[in-house]
Amino acid sequence: MNMKNGSKIIKIKTNFGYFDCLFESNKPERGYTITAPKLKGVVTCGDTIKEAKAMAKEAVELHCECLLDEGLAELRFLKTPKKAHAVAFAR
Repeated sequence: MNMKNGSKIIKIKTNFGYFDCLFESNKPERGYTITAPKLKGVVTCGDTIKEAKAMAKEAVELHCECLLDEGLAELRFLKTPKKAHAVAFAR
């Protein structure tokens, strides 16, 4: 993965739609720190890019589930040419 200035935005597919996540390389140490800029408070990490992507997916999904449980978001279904997607929207 080629990261300019040690960071890159990667679109992560979740059960609630796609979310842009910021992957930052932890140099000189190894691993990555991941945040979801549109979801306040979502921060996770991973030792490899594969692990980091999985951790980002899990963190975003847990955040969306909490928003839904607390009544701070609602679930909407968006149709695309191929299928419908469930997406959590903040109220």
